[in-house]
Amino acid sequence: MVRWILPAILAVALIITGIWGYSQYRLSRQYGVYMDNLYQKSFYEMVGSVGNIETQLSKLMISDDQGQNIMMLSEIWRHADNAQTNLGQLPLSHLSLERIQKFLNQLGDYCYYLIKKAGEGKPLTVEEMDNLRQLHNSCVRLNNDLRVLENRINEGGVKFEEIHLKGNRQADEVSEDIITRQFTKIEQVGMEYPRLIYDGPFSETVLQGKKVSLTGKAVTQAEANQIAVSFVGKDRVKEVKSSSEGKGDIETWGVYIETRDQESPIYVSVSKKGGKVINMVGDAGKQKARMSIEDARKQGQKLLEERGFPGMTPTYQQYYDGIAVINYAYEEDGIIFYPDLIKVKLSLEDGRLLGFEAMNYWIAHKERKLDEPKLSLEEAEKLVSGEMNIKSSRLAVIPTDSGGERLCYEFRGTFGNENFIVYIDAYTGEEADILKIIDTENGNLVL
Repeated sequence: MVRWILPAILAVALIITGIWGYSQYRLSRQYGVYMDNLYQKSFYEMVGSVGNIETQLSKLMISDDQGQNIMMLSEIWRHADNAQTNLGQLPLSHLSLERIQKFLNQLGDYCYYLIKKAGEGKPLTVEEMDNLRQLHNSCVRLNNDLRVLENRINEGGVKFEEIHLKGNRQADEVSEDIITRQFTKIEQVGMEYPRLIYDGPFSETVLQGKKVSLTGKAVTQAEANQIAVSFVGKDRVKEVKSSSEGKGDIETWGVYIETRDQESPIYVSVSKKGGKVINMVGDAGKQKARMSIEDARKQGQKLLEERGFPGMTPTYQQYYDGIAVINYAYEEDGIIFYPDLIKVKLSLEDGRLLGFEAMNYWIAHKERKLDEPKLSLEEAEKLVSGEMNIKSSRLAVIPTDSGGERLCYEFRGTFGNENFIVYIDAYTGEEADILKIIDTENGNLVL
């Protein structure tokens, strides 16, 4: 009888191993489906944004109304940012997409420059219209190439998850798939556009030689996974997986999180150096707005402080479908530092964190030693036009178009029924900038 015991034990062990292996295979397949759905969502949203950019640019070609121009330029600016964000979520770390990223950067910022100009009542010049026409032509080509790729994906020709799995191999091993080939084609021949000379933060002279260096020790993918789980909240996490790496201004580990509730999976980027959370991308769909915007601003501050970002002050916000997107800037000793910017996406239903973007914060945040202002608040206030009814004032550090910083007195007030912010340099007394605040049904627009 004893001689039958060992074979029986081995047989049971083999069955258990088989069951475990099949279970792991099913989990792996489920993860692959989740990842492919996440990548496809980012891809389709990027394609949709590029299509909307093309549409709005074409409308600009025949518009002669200043108010309509501002609205269309604002839409292009927003969609360029969305396209750029979604492009960064795709598993294409084996490719250099510098020209596409630069195109979206400059397109969005050029439109923002034109929004400010139009807000001052200045019409588009012939040269600016020509720039927009060339940008439109490039956008048409980009849109057509992306639509070709979209059709191939819809036909089932290739899955993004396959590209993710191949991404850890040599580039020549993944060069045969349609996604890699099409993005390589776009990068090499499809991104011709005019050299844009203007005073925006993404002008070509400013981009040259830009370096980003975070402090701290190098972290592994496993450590990044734990950092992401802690950031999202362990109670919300059902499963965590490693995802695609990012090779932008800050190199990152990608972390995929499946949640316990009904919301979509969450993607988190964690810097390879220092283990800093760069962004968190999630989508919970339409929410029931049960919180006020003021409560949401306080909730965002609380969430940031819990995650190691004290002293963040809410500045501007947008809200739609029961969701609030709020900008926070760092404040210390009564001075607000606008370069140190964090964007927070919150549910107005229950206040939970849906999204987070801190690239600007990690690029700009540092210990600063500011000289005492040469002008007093009262002296600076005398330099503001007497036509403006000043409501509040404070010291603020604002970014300059050349990538530097400037200490100013910030004066908020009204002229007629319109809201403005005037910045007076605290050292020279120069008028550094004027912003116009437009209150819309979905929040603030700053021009």
